[in-house]
Amino acid sequence: MKRNEIVLMTVVATMLCLGLLMVFNASSIKAFNAYGQSSHYLVRQLIFAIFGGVALLVCARFDYHWWGKLTLPLVVISIGLLVLVLVPGFGVSVKGATRWIRTPFFNLQASEFCKLGFVIYLSAYLAKREGRLDDFKRGFLPPWIILGIIVALLMKEPDFGSAVVLGALTFVLLFVAGARIKHLAVLGLIGSVGVVVAIAGRGYRMQRLTSFLDVGGNGISYQLKQSLIAYGAGGVSGAGVGNSVQKLLYLPEAYTDFIVAVWAEEFGFVGIMVLVLLITLLLWVGLKISHSAPDRLGTMLAFGVTLFLVLQMTVNFWVTLGLLPTKGLTFPFLSYGGSSLCVSLAAVGVLYNVSRQTR
Repeated sequence: MKRNEIVLMTVVATMLCLGLLMVFNASSIKAFNAYGQSSHYLVRQLIFAIFGGVALLVCARFDYHWWGKLTLPLVVISIGLLVLVLVPGFGVSVKGATRWIRTPFFNLQASEFCKLGFVIYLSAYLAKREGRLDDFKRGFLPPWIILGIIVALLMKEPDFGSAVVLGALTFVLLFVAGARIKHLAVLGLIGSVGVVVAIAGRGYRMQRLTSFLDVGGNGISYQLKQSLIAYGAGGVSGAGVGNSVQKLLYLPEAYTDFIVAVWAEEFGFVGIMVLVLLITLLLWVGLKISHSAPDRLGTMLAFGVTLFLVLQMTVNFWVTLGLLPTKGLTFPFLSYGGSSLCVSLAAVGVLYNVSRQTR
């Protein structure tokens, strides 16, 4: 194994182990109350980790050049999964959102697979269109059309957070690939207007925004308040492993969206710095692999996958700190969630394969 691969796998393995610890830590009380077994969510997360490990190994040995030939099937499958979510009898609704597909063993979150599929498609598209992105209609516009279809389906679920993340990913990847600034500015302006309309069109989104701007308010800001209390209670060195108070049914989604807040309470500022270091190392090694890739497809693919993982981590982190409105996004490797874990590990496998083929 090369140094980049050792660093990559060490960071991912560390995050995965910490995630298993925190899932058990943050979910044991709720699991015992709901199922009479405190390890219920831990066992399920372990099973998902095994499936994700298999996905990592498969993608690590799958020649990344084939992804460039499979872009059309990836887009069709991604959109098909999002459509299937909205079909009665297949889609599963939780707390007013229909984001999951029912299967005999577990509920599959279509948006997680769609995000990775779109990132691979876009990376391959940009690799093929090198030097031709100046053409607005034939080079710059097509991926935005695909993104528009995906975003429209995501908003029907609704999954506003995933739509925003995909929009940001597309913007950054096109910028790195050499798209013209004026084209990006026009699409950025249109996208900003779309975000404003989407927020104003749904009352709960406007409430989230206003509560984000006024944390001291009442109602929907309760979750953020409890998260900030957890950060404050952690202090410098934390309350200690298993000693979080906020996870005792005070903090909603303690083992999914807000698991970092529980981490902050138990490990304090020191623990948060460790988490920041792990995110930084993942970004660093991903950029190193991208820079050293043997061709443009490898460069774009490694950069896109790295951005896919790090951006979601950063958004989740900032949400728990109150730096962004609540999005409903998990923290890859750390939060509970089978679809997220399997997709994140598969993405690491793609990154590993690019590094493996580097001279």
